Amino acid sequence: MAPMLKILSLDGGGIRGLSSLLILEKLMETIQKDQHLEKIPRPCDYFDLIGGTSTGGIIAIMLGRLEMSVEDCIKTYRSFAERAFTPKRRILSLPASPNGAYSALALEIAMKDVVKTQCRNINCTNLQTCTHGDEPFQDDSCVKTVVLAVTKENVDAKPTLFRTYDKTSGFRDCTIWQVARATSAASTFFKSIKLGRDQIEFIDAGFGYNNPCQVLMDEAQKQFPEAHQVRVLSIGTGLGAVVTIKNTRISILKALKSIATTSKKVADRLDDEYGETGQYYRFNVDRGLEDITLADWHKDSQISAHTHNYLQDKERDIVRCALAFSTTGDEVDDLDDDWSYDHQFSEKSRNNLRAIRPRLVMLRNKASQDAEQCNSIIRVGPGGWGRISDNECDGGSKQWNFVAV
Repeated sequence: MAPMLKILSLDGGGIRGLSSLLILEKLMETIQKDQHLEKIPRPCDYFDLIGGTSTGGIIAIMLGRLEMSVEDCIKTYRSFAERAFTPKRRILSLPASPNGAYSALALEIAMKDVVKTQCRNINCTNLQTCTHGDEPFQDDSCVKTVVLAVTKENVDAKPTLFRTYDKTSGFRDCTIWQVARATSAASTFFKSIKLGRDQIEFIDAGFGYNNPCQVLMDEAQKQFPEAHQVRVLSIGTGLGAVVTIKNTRISILKALKSIATTSKKVADRLDDEYGETGQYYRFNVDRGLEDITLADWHKDSQISAHTHNYLQDKERDIVRCALAFSTTGDEVDDLDDDWSYDHQFSEKSRNNLRAIRPRLVMLRNKASQDAEQCNSIIRVGPGGWGRISDNECDGGSKQWNFVAV
């Protein structure tokens, strides 16, 4: 049986990463409801690989390496953002410093405290006495977690992937807070950081890889070559998709920066390739967050409000996504990988399905060149394969009905 590979990809976007967490929280709550679970499941229990860029990288560390629940991550992230995105005190009003407008030391201390709050050492009873803020990023026991950064020497090079499962000597001894610093060292925000045995200087991968989804999919294929069924969840941070240029130098520079950091091109390309297969799901608040800067931590309620409205509009898509990620690879293993999946259910239909307890995953009809249709219903639960019947349709074409009972 081919295993199901599940990937979570998180965009960069500063404090707007809160929007990503709220979307993920809604999805995990929907999975809990659909699976009749006592508690809301943690992402580390549902995904095989979790990764991100910049703020998405920090969230990936919290959810993957530290195995936090989404609820705990939201609370922690709010506090973390307030501490990390407090501007340096300056006597004079100067242009953006190449060393960053925000204190890298403050971010470092805040990240160390996050690590300490998740410390599992029985001798550590509180944050003040815990001495484990320098925990290594590498850890074979956690879900595979990947964080992106690029070298300052060549920002156009392929991103460096910091992996919890990396055995190479160069970055084996990097700590959690160091990797968090590398992935969040956005130009003009935080100064770069030198990491690893060879002290290579890194900045965040927001330029060119703000949406890391394609990179993470390629990485997952390398780490799970035996997987034949894939589910990908990509979550954005509401970065504006419209780029305009006015007749000023500053406007042109801002436009070029927006183009370099946009997540839309990657999202559009993946949607074109996988959008109709049921393998790829993308959520990104499409309006309301574009005027919130990356460091506007005090606008968290505004971010929450716009994300709440977006989730109400996307309720059906959230349900469809939750059903897709609740399905195991074994349940669809013998089906054609090219078939597209449609998990749409009305609320009435879902209530009727719950009455018989086992979930049903329905597959969209797909006609072949000879007008042969395949309709499949898979019943999730005990029991073997059911029957296959062929019905003659008008014009002599065949309709195959496959039922697993």
